[in-house]
Amino acid sequence: MRRIINILWALPVLVLLMSACNSDGEYVKQGNTICHSYWTFSFGTMYDTLPQVNPSTFKSLGNWLGHDGRHAYFKARLVPGVDVASMKADKYPLFHDKNDYYYKGVPLHVSHVDAFVILKRNEDDIWAKDNKWAYYDSIRINTVDVKSFTVKCWNTAVDSKYVYRFGKILPLADPLTYDEEWEGLYSRDKSHIWYCGELLEDADYATFEVNGNEVRDKHGHFHNGKRISEQEWQQIKDND
Repeated sequence: MRRIINILWALPVLVLLMSACNSDGEYVKQGNTICHSYWTFSFGTMYDTLPQVNPSTFKSLGNWLGHDGRHAYFKARLVPGVDVASMKADKYPLFHDKNDYYYKGVPLHVSHVDAFVILKRNEDDIWAKDNKWAYYDSIRINTVDVKSFTVKCWNTAVDSKYVYRFGKILPLADPLTYDEEWEGLYSRDKSHIWYCGELLEDADYATFEVNGNEVRDKHGHFHNGKRISEQEWQQIKDND
């Protein structure tokens, strides 16, 4: 009972620490400058000074975005080229001005701001498109067929020509038959099998199967995307 009570007592403290660790911080004034303050487990509260900032005109647009009369800042990093008069915060880590969108302070060089739409968001990862290109985080996908572009899951999208994994073309993958969510870390199309985006060139497609932790084809077992001996498989099985 005492152990349970101690665990329950510690939960609010743990939640507080986790929220502090995951916080995007805040802007604070220190003397004659502005700092972005954030908390870390290793070093406690940290203060990063904003370069070239004018404290008298600085305005916070959230705990991760701000500007003075001339400069825009993502946390403590100066973001050049932003029109500060029109900049607005979207959901972290995205913001925009009248000319462009920015992911973690990196300009996306969108074709048209008004055509930009978020297709899928997972934590701070985004898939988006406009009337000309598609985007994964700060990667602009210039090869895309926008009309057929579809997000399949958090790390994969397809169009009529390609499969895109984390914003990059996955070579050899057939967009019509590709299945990223097949058996977790393994994916396949009509002819190929991948592990975490790496092609399993020696896998026998017809007999390849995943059954819980057991991954095998007619030639033997795989572990973490690598073919292993039957002795290695037995050791893994025994350790489980």
